[in-house]
Amino acid sequence: MPEHHETILIVDFGGGLARSVVHAIRDRQVYSEVISRARFEREKASLGDAVRGLVLVGDGKLEAAGGLVELPVLKITNPEFEASLDHFLFEVCHCRRDWTVDAYIEESVEQIRQTVGDKKVLCGLSGGVDSSVSAMLVFRAVGEQLTCVFVDHGFMRKNEPERVKRMFSGEYNIPLVFVDAADRFIARIEGELDPELKRKAIGEEFIRIFEDEANKVRADFLVQGTIYTDVIESGEDGKVVKSHHNVGGLPDRIQFEGIIEPLRVLFKEEVREVGRKLGLPSEMVDRQPFPGPGLAIRCLGGVTREKLEILREADAIFREEIEKQGYREAVSQYFAVMTGLQSVGVTDGARTYDYTIALRAVKTDDFMAANPVEFPWSFLRHVTERITTEVPHVSRVVYELTGKPPATIEWE
Repeated sequence: MPEHHETILIVDFGGGLARSVVHAIRDRQVYSEVISRARFEREKASLGDAVRGLVLVGDGKLEAAGGLVELPVLKITNPEFEASLDHFLFEVCHCRRDWTVDAYIEESVEQIRQTVGDKKVLCGLSGGVDSSVSAMLVFRAVGEQLTCVFVDHGFMRKNEPERVKRMFSGEYNIPLVFVDAADRFIARIEGELDPELKRKAIGEEFIRIFEDEANKVRADFLVQGTIYTDVIESGEDGKVVKSHHNVGGLPDRIQFEGIIEPLRVLFKEEVREVGRKLGLPSEMVDRQPFPGPGLAIRCLGGVTREKLEILREADAIFREEIEKQGYREAVSQYFAVMTGLQSVGVTDGARTYDYTIALRAVKTDDFMAANPVEFPWSFLRHVTERITTEVPHVSRVVYELTGKPPATIEWE
């Protein structure tokens, strides 16, 4: 929990409402966290004075509060909870509405300064929203004590490395080191079929490169763009959805004195708000998420240079058409997937045995749950024709219609 903020703790007993409740509370400028019943039982004796009230969501009983029954408790069992929320927060718990973007930036900057002192800091910069906002926060706090490192692991989207270099070393003049490590990463995961092992291998390789670069500039701290969704999905409550390369994918042995994660308690939209306040352009702040392991986890099964290049070109066409035809505001995340499946096709009357590309586009508020985007049939046909015509060795294109849950947004 952030220091100095009154907290409403949501104890999730199931039923799927906790996500809506935490957003509704934070929208009212009150800090809130969701924890499982198991974690609450473990930690209830040490929650501290910042917790002003409990919200039990689902089938939980008041007795579950155990020794904390002196705290105000609100029980929510159905989606019609908005009417009771204002009364509970402001009349019962007397919360002050202190969870604001300005306050968060000011407190984060001060906390980073206190943590770092006069030491140097390294930031793993992917060019995505999370790492970019983290870099700007730390740069505001410690200036040229920060060095950003962009690692081209060979899994980037088309023209991505050039765009990142232009923005950070040009527009913002933040010290930036480029590392070309494509051969190193591909060799590390070549032949690996297990997606969890693939993520963890990539996470460890990132850390080793950051350690190498830290030794050159004598950096003691590493900055990462971890956000609240990463923490939840990587199993902080013991239920792992998938190991994010910057959370569950971190190796046990790290040479840094400490890891700085200034966005760890923020949801994606809160991260975007912080970015806007820090002056980042819309091109960066409103950019769709791109996972740290990049195209490696959108290339199912074994990763090869050929499959990566096919995926990179197909993905570029899909993204280009979404933006060109005016669908950008209707989607939160959109990308292509190399399924690895090969099947019989026909080109110029001759038999082929080529790959299947899957397209994925979702709409979501917080990336904890998402719905597939319903594009017009004509749009999907047009994209399919472009990919199968312009990208060699693709004979089929499919569109995914699964929401989250039961699927995750990424395929691996």
